[in-house]
Amino acid sequence: MFNKSKTSSANKPTVEPVTNPIEDEEMASDTPENLAPTPTQAPNARNSMMDIISTSASKPSILSEGFSFRGEIAAKGAIHVEGALNGQIQVDDLTIGARGQVEGVVTCSSLHIKGKFSGTATCSELIVTSSASVDGHVVYKTLSVQKGASIKGELLLVK
Repeated sequence: MFNKSKTSSANKPTVEPVTNPIEDEEMASDTPENLAPTPTQAPNARNSMMDIISTSASKPSILSEGFSFRGEIAAKGAIHVEGALNGQIQVDDLTIGARGQVEGVVTCSSLHIKGKFSGTATCSELIVTSSASVDGHVVYKTLSVQKGASIKGELLLVK
C-alpha cells in the first residue's frame, strides 16, 4: 500500500511505502515449527473458549410467542417462555412472559410468572406479577406477589 497524503513544500505529492509490522512478523513466523501451538498457548486458548461457553450459558433460551413445546426439558441456565410449554421442566431460572403459558411439573431455583402457570412447581424464589395467573401447587422459600395477580391453588412455604 502507498500513502499519498504527504506533500512536499512545492505541493507535489510524494509516495512513500507503508509497512505493516504485524504482517511482516506473521510472514516471518510461518515456518512449520512456528505453526504448532506451544504448551503455554494451548491452556490459554482453552480458557478463553471456556469463558465463551460459560458466558453464553448465562443467556436465556427463549420459547417465542406462537411456539409450542410438549415434553421434558432439563437445562442449566435460564428459559424465557412467551409461547406454550407443557411437560416436565428442570432449569435454573424460569420466566413465564406476559403471553407465555406453562403447564406441568417445574423444578427450578427461580420462578418468575408474568403469564399463566398451571401445575406443580418447586423453587427457591417465586415472583408473581400483577398480570400472572397461577393455578396449582407451588412450593417456595421466598415469595413476592404483586397486587392484581390471580392465584388459585396452594402456595407452600418451605424453610
